[in-house]
Amino acid sequence: MNETKWVVLEDETIAACSIADPNNFLALYDRYFSRVYNYMRYRSPDTYTADDLTSQTFEQALAKIDSYNPQKAPFAAWLFTIARNLVNDSLRRKKRIEWVSLDHVKGTPFQSTSPEEQAELSDEQQRLVSALKTLPAKKCDLLALKFAGEMTNREIARITGMSEQNVGVTLHRSIKKLRKRLLDEDVNHE
Repeated sequence: MNETKWVVLEDETIAACSIADPNNFLALYDRYFSRVYNYMRYRSPDTYTADDLTSQTFEQALAKIDSYNPQKAPFAAWLFTIARNLVNDSLRRKKRIEWVSLDHVKGTPFQSTSPEEQAELSDEQQRLVSALKTLPAKKCDLLALKFAGEMTNREIARITGMSEQNVGVTLHRSIKKLRKRLLDEDVNHE
């Protein structure tokens, strides 16, 4: 049995044990916190909103753990469905979608680089954020699930209701479009 299947079985076991004793949920929280937070940070306009939505995700998951059914979906897909619904509801309430600089998603990775390298990386990230703004919200959501949420195409398909193949094609086309846009900008700046 490969490692992924062991993790899924372990998650299902922990989820089942969490119904009887909520203290068991802590293991799932520890395993998924950074993935859920990165997803929320990618989709949220600021860190405060990401913090709140991440907290709400785990609160709802714990409150509804008895409704989790491992035959329907793996725990990660179930958890990210909760996260996705919360962030979409939040964005709908605000009636706008704001994207954040990618340097905030993973913390501050620039600590050992020179100021010139930091400025160059910041410029590249701003270009990427600008390019992301040109994509429809649905495609940005898929990219966030894939790269910030670290989800597989199969997990994304379960969450979104799309086919796994459609997820892969949409992600591929979105990345291709982003790459082309960034390359076109490079050519225009020369």
